[in-house]
Amino acid sequence: MRGYTTTILALLASAILVALGLTSFHEETARSRPVIPPFDLFWCAKNEDCALVDQIGCCSCSQAGAQAAVTKWDRDDLRRFLKSACRPRPVCVQLDLCRDDLEARCVHRRCVALPKDAESDAD
Repeated sequence: MRGYTTTILALLASAILVALGLTSFHEETARSRPVIPPFDLFWCAKNEDCALVDQIGCCSCSQAGAQAAVTKWDRDDLRRFLKSACRPRPVCVQLDLCRDDLEARCVHRRCVALPKDAESDAD
């Protein structure tokens, strides 16, 4: 009987510790907000309007982030937007996800990053 009581108390203590850990985790993650760049950074009329960038979120593609295609003249606007939107600076993983086989194209009036050999319905 004493073994059961000890086991139940140990499980209860473990459950309490897990609940406290999850509460702390929720408090930290509830403060983070998604980084959504302004949609007008992606408008285009032709392929020449688009440029490939190595960072579309808070982490660059060399730090487990993503590459994207934006309008050439809006690259600085994107950089300024990310600088203010990514405060405090997040921890990025040192994992290189940059691809050298992508190119920026205008598809249905929106800049997109596609593999160089992919066919698209460009406008």
